[in-house]
Amino acid sequence: MKGHFIRRKVKSGAVFSILGVILMLATLAIIYFWETSGREKFLYTEVVVLNQSVEAGTAIEPGMLDLVKVNPDKLIEGAVVDKDEVTGKYSAHYIPKYSQLALAYFKDESIDTIKEDQYIFTIPTDWIITFPSSLRRGDTIYFYPVKITSEKGEEGRPINSLSSTKVIKERDLIKSEVAYLKDSGNREVVNTVGEDRYDASANISSIEIITSYEDMSYLENLAGSSWKFILLYKANPN
Repeated sequence: MKGHFIRRKVKSGAVFSILGVILMLATLAIIYFWETSGREKFLYTEVVVLNQSVEAGTAIEPGMLDLVKVNPDKLIEGAVVDKDEVTGKYSAHYIPKYSQLALAYFKDESIDTIKEDQYIFTIPTDWIITFPSSLRRGDTIYFYPVKITSEKGEEGRPINSLSSTKVIKERDLIKSEVAYLKDSGNREVVNTVGEDRYDASANISSIEIITSYEDMSYLENLAGSSWKFILLYKANPN
């Protein structure tokens, strides 16, 4: 009787040992699944990315788009989650391969498809007094004219001063769309972090705009009469 009891005890211990091993293996399998695919499957958010880098003004086609899973902590604000949201639009600037997308990166029309009576014009640097460093391609800019006058200093030396002798209302300002922003190396200036304008890829050296012949002539006449311009802008809502 005692031997039978001992054998039952040994069998029970073996069963519990086997169950312990099975439980341990199951736990390891669950941990492996969670770390390799479970976390991504249940917690990550699916977003749209481009499967190739594109230059500014590129038409976005369905075959250029992929869906990838992204950690919610790394999700950008306004991330595109539906391919149809950007299909058929045009890239507003250079977009690297596999970077997250936002609607602000795209326009409904290519900047290269300008109207028949419009032209691309580079604003001479000596026409400009100042402009925001956060200016980006696609923004609407306004030319605020400021008169350059010559006055005499304390010792009779001529000095330049600024004065605005016109009362300018916003509706009277010449406005244009920024076509290109270039740095000193003729590379396009873009945001370096998502859609935020806090950091740019370089300093802006030249500004090219979309304008009409009449507006360009008007600006040129003002510049030839000792007027310079402060550039204001409104961000592109797209």
